[in-house]
Amino acid sequence: MRTKIKNLFAVICILVFATISFSFAKEIYVFDIDGTLTPTNQPMTKDFAKWFEKFVTDHSVYLATGADIDKVKLQIPTNIYRKLKGIFASMGNEYYEHDNLVYKKDFKFDEKLLAMLENFRKNTKYPFSLHDGYLELRVGMVYYTTIGIKAPKEEKDRYAEWDKVNAERDAIVKKLKPLYPKLTFTFGSPISINIAPEGCGKEQVADYLRSKFVRDLIIFAGDRTEKGGNDYSLAQRLLELGNSRIVPVDNPDDTMEKFKNDKALKK
Repeated sequence: MRTKIKNLFAVICILVFATISFSFAKEIYVFDIDGTLTPTNQPMTKDFAKWFEKFVTDHSVYLATGADIDKVKLQIPTNIYRKLKGIFASMGNEYYEHDNLVYKKDFKFDEKLLAMLENFRKNTKYPFSLHDGYLELRVGMVYYTTIGIKAPKEEKDRYAEWDKVNAERDAIVKKLKPLYPKLTFTFGSPISINIAPEGCGKEQVADYLRSKFVRDLIIFAGDRTEKGGNDYSLAQRLLELGNSRIVPVDNPDDTMEKFKNDKALKK
């Protein structure tokens, strides 16, 4: 009889603990920035910022971007930045909590690769003007764009439309991938190519967050979750780890619509 009572008590304790643990589980939100929270390479709009500040106040929010932390600060208003739980910059190769650097993973890239990227730009068939800033060595990654980071928005848009027809970025990746099989090549925006060592893309954000939030639901929104996009590896890794939801979006307006009143959770 005593053994049965002990066993029953043990079962009750387990059920109570599980119930308590479940009650403490919460939702963790992760957002890409360019094309998801902001227009590509642009600051967050006032209307979006007004809504997103309230969302960040009411939820646990992290950002995951290919941009470095300085660019993040130019795009995200200070009042919102201060309320974020953390920022994974440079494809997750550096992680900040507010202005505190938690970790940093750097990598030295082959000079021949950088020279090839320079030659691709010199020999582009793009018929319009090019601008400065075609190559950036960020923490653990290379950012390349033929048109140039400092190009005006209308010029970037024109290149993006031209590339849809001429597929210059696809051609560059097809030439580089066989030469550098241990590197990943993804499209972070309509004008760029992000290059990083295998395992040093956004997928590392999933591993970090899942180790920190074992039971919580992780919800990720990005505009490039399709194969070849720089949100794809993060989305796929979250699905592999389980208890995650992926919300593909088309632009900031679409993001706001899908996350208003927690619509992304109700699907």
